[in-house]
Amino acid sequence: MRGSLAVPGANAAALLALLLALLGAAPSVAPAPVVEPAAGGDAWTPAALARLRSDLDAAFAATPALRGAHAGFLAVDTMTGTVLYERNADDAFQPASTLKLLVGSAALERLGPQYRFRTVLASLGPSTTLGMAATLVGGGDPLLTSGDLDAAAAALAGAGIRSLGALAVDDGRYDAAPYPAGWTWDDFAYDYAVPVSALTVDENVVHVEFGVAGGRVVPLSGSEPPAESLLACGGEPVPADDGAARAGARGSEDSLDTLTVAPDCAALIGSLPAGGTSSLDVAVRSAGATAFERLAQALRAHDVAIPESPAPVVTHAGAPGPGATVLWSHESAPYASWLGPRFWIPSDNLFAELLLRELAYSAGGRPGTTVAGLAFERAWLTSIGVDPATTTLADGCGMSQYDRITPRDLVAILQHDWQGPNRQLVLDSLPIGGARGTIEGIAGTSAAGRTFAKTGSMMHVRGLAGFLASRRHGAVTFAFNVDDWIGAYPALAAFRAQVLSRVVDD
Repeated sequence: MRGSLAVPGANAAALLALLLALLGAAPSVAPAPVVEPAAGGDAWTPAALARLRSDLDAAFAATPALRGAHAGFLAVDTMTGTVLYERNADDAFQPASTLKLLVGSAALERLGPQYRFRTVLASLGPSTTLGMAATLVGGGDPLLTSGDLDAAAAALAGAGIRSLGALAVDDGRYDAAPYPAGWTWDDFAYDYAVPVSALTVDENVVHVEFGVAGGRVVPLSGSEPPAESLLACGGEPVPADDGAARAGARGSEDSLDTLTVAPDCAALIGSLPAGGTSSLDVAVRSAGATAFERLAQALRAHDVAIPESPAPVVTHAGAPGPGATVLWSHESAPYASWLGPRFWIPSDNLFAELLLRELAYSAGGRPGTTVAGLAFERAWLTSIGVDPATTTLADGCGMSQYDRITPRDLVAILQHDWQGPNRQLVLDSLPIGGARGTIEGIAGTSAAGRTFAKTGSMMHVRGLAGFLASRRHGAVTFAFNVDDWIGAYPALAAFRAQVLSRVVDD
């Protein structure tokens, strides 16, 4: 056939894979059938364990994917706790987002699957001569949106309130520290490292559209706060320099991006071709100020007048007092409904930090602090049989450079989840290799559709911890951690899938 590539003995699928490889593209793989880890199955015999351990020892020794890296792996029979294989299982590893298993599981137990965050707009004090004084009191809701604040404004207008004498926001439920210790400040302009606040709106991110006008890169769409205040130092625009954003020639590459140039300063960099547009999700600089501006904008849109103020007033009471009059309230969806789709599967850092501070608040901390949340986690680990001295905890999401945990600790957390009342919810909320989420390298292997696990990725760090549905032996609980690693990720992902497949296929 003219134009075909003849490959002796190749079937159609192999030929397609070869062609895609030559073109530098990976073949698409249909989602794998999902096989859920389950209790029961054949017991692991001494001979089977010996073969498994010998095969995995040889695989770890031979792979170039881990050259120079620190790697740990622990796999246990979920029902009996029998160790199937262990390698550096008691070493401390930087966990990245596998640490979210800790705060997520502790919150399931302490707060409960039906827990809801509550945000209130209330009259907290006496009215002024100009009208009622209203305060938006943050309850730590990670799901609160600008649309919810519009509903608050509509509720006031519907109640006949046409003006407010004063407007304030209260983010005092949690401490005022916007970032946990050990986060790198050059991430602060990005949507994965937003400031943490009890009054979070739209996940503390502003979506900004940019275009070229007058030879300059400028924001095209309005935003509250304005894009210029997001990309500034101390409220002043960043001076133009050789690294500032520039207008490029038509057809040139769009390299527009944000850059944190100091802990409280962000700049727009790169190039945007003339005639083109680009969009960025930019982390807000002040969560409380952003919430104030979005509520004020919604009130004005509903013809509720508010005093003009050069700056928002942010109070720190943390909760409506006994004499408060609730004007509007909003409850989040229950925790169980977003644990998977909004937290563990997309691996949202902000959700983890808000849960950590809410754990502190629910345990009696006023305000809820990161330090008190970490103390709660250590006590919770002790209660499930983990020595907290084997961990170093600095945040809830695992992004801190100070975090450390062992593969054995991660397996213990997962074993506790399996043995408790939330087993099915946890399985329903984890990524599934080759079927749901972003576990790379597993599609097309024996582990596809059978790996229910939380990922963790940072510079020089990769982690995966969860459950496997083995073919004959029932459920397996595992943790695979790698740090101090400088290799190519596709090779590491392929090796990890090889190891997991060997356990699955026994």
